[in-house]
Amino acid sequence: MKNEGPSREEEKYLQTKESIINNFYEQRETEMKYLDTVKRLLDYWKGELRPANVQSKERHDELLKLIDAEEATINKIRNDIDRINEMIDKTEKNLQKIREMVTSLKR
Repeated sequence: MKNEGPSREEEKYLQTKESIINNFYEQRETEMKYLDTVKRLLDYWKGELRPANVQSKERHDELLKLIDAEEATINKIRNDIDRINEMIDKTEKNLQKIREMVTSLKR
């Protein structure tokens, strides 16, 4: 006797995993938009600082260093997001393998 498809519990598990993956994608998109906004602001401030007649060269240089440090942080976060994307991809592949195995075992 063949049992058609995954059981209710198995299907619920797979749906939960898919929901988690979708949440990761949504969070990633939100973070990327945030980083893009911060980067644009930093570029703006950097542009505003360069042509200005500065009264304090030391303060001007300090602000540019802070902006550069923030840009480096943004780049690090983007690299972290890229690694997370790789983990999401692996999780999706594993989920697909589980789904295929469950389906084949039920036949």
